[in-house]
Amino acid sequence: MDEQDLKLIFNAIESGKCLPFLGAGACTAFSKPDGNEEPGLLTGGQLAELLAKKCQYTNGSVYDLSKVAEHFLYQNNGDRDALEHEIKGLLQKRCTPRPIHTVLAQLCQVRIVITSNYDTILEDELKDHNRLITKHVYNPTNPKTGHFQGTIFFGERDLILHKMHGSLDEPGSMVITDSDYIQYLTYLNDIDRGMPSYFRTTIIPQFTLLFLGYSLQDWNFKVLWEGVLARYASLNPYRRSYAIVKKLSHQQAKYWSGKSVDMFDMDLTDFAIKLAEHFKLDIPQLGIVKGARP
Repeated sequence: MDEQDLKLIFNAIESGKCLPFLGAGACTAFSKPDGNEEPGLLTGGQLAELLAKKCQYTNGSVYDLSKVAEHFLYQNNGDRDALEHEIKGLLQKRCTPRPIHTVLAQLCQVRIVITSNYDTILEDELKDHNRLITKHVYNPTNPKTGHFQGTIFFGERDLILHKMHGSLDEPGSMVITDSDYIQYLTYLNDIDRGMPSYFRTTIIPQFTLLFLGYSLQDWNFKVLWEGVLARYASLNPYRRSYAIVKKLSHQQAKYWSGKSVDMFDMDLTDFAIKLAEHFKLDIPQLGIVKGARP
């Protein structure tokens, strides 16, 4: 990723119309300046493997979380509380914010964030940086979950956080099984039970999308793209979206470029450092003060 590529993203952020989408990869381990690794949350694959052991699910060596979660429900007579209890037990641990969380929390030019993650790392870091959060959690058990009125007028520290697949701290909200994803897509455009029109029709079509921590092969990302974003991308072929992806293949880059998504091969922590340097931000976890290395 060269400086010209970075400048495109910096310009989008500076315009106040950059919309980060935060995926599971944003919560994984990162390397500290002393060379040691700071542990993160489990990846989707790791979470699926541990959950599979709990419900005697076997499928070779590769586990898909949505399918394992579906099997867990089957084995537990559809007990949704038991599934969510297991997921919370595996994810609800104190975790140092990743550098990307710390940087986003300080970027007052970023006024809206959408995440498919269940954890609360980002909102905890936003609060630590005195951001004024308006949080909306999609909850399939709430028949009025689509009723959210956002704003286009933001104060300096205001931020709207939309947790599109639920949250650990809101019972019944997690979109996790195959059936959950199907229901999510079925109700997507429903004014009562779908994604609020504020995000679908007001924000997403007008903002530059920035994908952070997504694997292009993930079912999660494919649902997000095909179900939520593809139609809006086709309406304005000149508006580009960006994604930071580690170990990007030429085939992936070419495929997504045809969908108006420019893929940049870069580690997410390295990207956070670049943001900190440009916008003069702190990343205490890495010893970075106001964008300058110690």
